[in-house]
Amino acid sequence: MDGSEKGMNSQEAWERFVEVDASPRRTESIQALHNYFCEHKDQITRSVIELFDLFFQHIVEQQLEGSRGKCASIQLSLLRTRLQEGHLEYMLEAFELGLPDQVEMTPFRYHADWIYSLWDSWYQYCDEQRRKYAQHIQSPLLEAWAREQVPPFHEYMTHAVRYAMEEISVLPSFSSLQKEKKFEVRVGEYRDSEQTESVYRINEVQRLSVSCKGWLESLLEQEYIYEHIQGVDVSRGGYSKINLNYARLEQVNFRDCTIQNSYLLGTRFQRCDCRQSDFRGSVMIDADFRDCNLEEAWFDQVYAVRNLMNEERGIIFGIHGVCFQRANLTKASFRYAQVTGDFTYAVLDEVDFTGADLTGSRMLKQDEQRVILSEEQRSSICWVEG
Repeated sequence: MDGSEKGMNSQEAWERFVEVDASPRRTESIQALHNYFCEHKDQITRSVIELFDLFFQHIVEQQLEGSRGKCASIQLSLLRTRLQEGHLEYMLEAFELGLPDQVEMTPFRYHADWIYSLWDSWYQYCDEQRRKYAQHIQSPLLEAWAREQVPPFHEYMTHAVRYAMEEISVLPSFSSLQKEKKFEVRVGEYRDSEQTESVYRINEVQRLSVSCKGWLESLLEQEYIYEHIQGVDVSRGGYSKINLNYARLEQVNFRDCTIQNSYLLGTRFQRCDCRQSDFRGSVMIDADFRDCNLEEAWFDQVYAVRNLMNEERGIIFGIHGVCFQRANLTKASFRYAQVTGDFTYAVLDEVDFTGADLTGSRMLKQDEQRVILSEEQRSSICWVEG
């Protein structure tokens, strides 16, 4: 022990170790993992897609044989016991309605070595650092605590599957899978429903437009997160301060809606009509508006940045940036917004970017003279060939 550590009791030593040694290094490790995932996400998800494809084919065969019913959910589960053996291993499972506790170990495994290597190097660093506290910090205590710190690392497996679902959802094997009207794909821990997260939902239960609009206007606190809403007309609705995090809206008429100061983290608007809708002041990190009609929509003062670190939780928000690819943004307004967005192939006629921070955004070179920007804005954008 050095002078600053002499005279500490075990509790004081532990608190100092976490604050000075373990937590800052965890932040660095999560940042390194974040950077690695952002750079290699397409390569990572290729192997994820291949695994899901093989698994779906296997389940479809069982369904055709009559040994398995319709799927209510698919889960990629972290096997904690394998962590003790030096592996971050996940297993694919399929669940039927009414049989949520069915146990079936499958050979469809994913080894997330790219995550484990960074978690393990962080753990080894912590193990080295604890030794300077003499006998105050025992190895079993560190080992148990380090396992509790897996979730922020595991979060990147969730990101990977959510990102891969765009391709997974159009696989012939996925289409052939017999599904319940309410179906979802989840990523989480084996046999722990509290530690799982939905990454994709299908809800084929027919909703009337009027009832769906009333449901959304009720602004229920946790009701809409991860939801799948499709084919309804909820135009001219008042949805300010709604939480639509990770919801998927498919071919929804969202025209003339007020959705100010709302939470749209990872929300997907698929081929939606959002003309003249008011998103002002909303948080829309990683939101996706591809192929939407956003003519005369307001995005003033929205917050949609990348790489936003919450050090206490060890989580970084903003993987992909907000996506406006192929969207019609004619006469849309982004006054004083903070947006890292992909505007490639979008219609950008008469868009108002006054005072907006567009650092890290992408636009086509062919649009460079079409868009009115300050010199500072222009230099902060990545101009790409069409």
